[in-house]
Amino acid sequence: MLKRVVLYYRVSTDKQDLHIQHEALQGWLAKRDPPPNKVYTIKDEGYSGLNMRRPGYRQVMQLAMNRKIDAIVVYRLDRFSRSASNAIRTLLDLDEFDVAFISVTQPIMSLDHENPFRRTILAAFAEIAQIERDTIVARVRAGLQAARNRGVRLGRPIKVDADAAAHAYRLRCEGKTYQQIADELRLSKGTIYSMVKAARDALAVSNHAPKDT
Repeated sequence: MLKRVVLYYRVSTDKQDLHIQHEALQGWLAKRDPPPNKVYTIKDEGYSGLNMRRPGYRQVMQLAMNRKIDAIVVYRLDRFSRSASNAIRTLLDLDEFDVAFISVTQPIMSLDHENPFRRTILAAFAEIAQIERDTIVARVRAGLQAARNRGVRLGRPIKVDADAAAHAYRLRCEGKTYQQIADELRLSKGTIYSMVKAARDALAVSNHAPKDT
């Protein structure tokens, strides 16, 4: 039973799209029997779906992490994230928090307990996420070694392995602050900054690193 839900809306510029989303989510809500006891309405207006630092998105994830909600309801998955890799990681995180994800126009993407394929989909997502992690680590290692072979120093020396640097880099790409990453990995903020920079520079050696924003 879904007692506490978030209705999440995101639009870049098109106000008509917000109206369409609102009608669809309110229609979903009207069909719930019994209705949720608590409904949060959270919007991100004027933000790209690639921006994982949207204030509304971060508020939703904070509610999920604190286990204050049972489900996140969106019009489509791309309203929540337009990055496939970030979407997969987010859905896996929500499963860890025991928070359902419901896309009202994409039944197969509604990862609540009413979806008979829920566990299969999450298992596939977990495998894809692991492949991505392994790929990033391999690229960081290769980039670091290539830089060493060329005599290039990637930032100030840090006593961490490529796996940790790649993990810190991935968390940074997901929109987490350096302090949040430091708290999660139990390292200093300065060390995290160096790790992320080293990973980014190593990936740049292979021409693969996106710019940090």
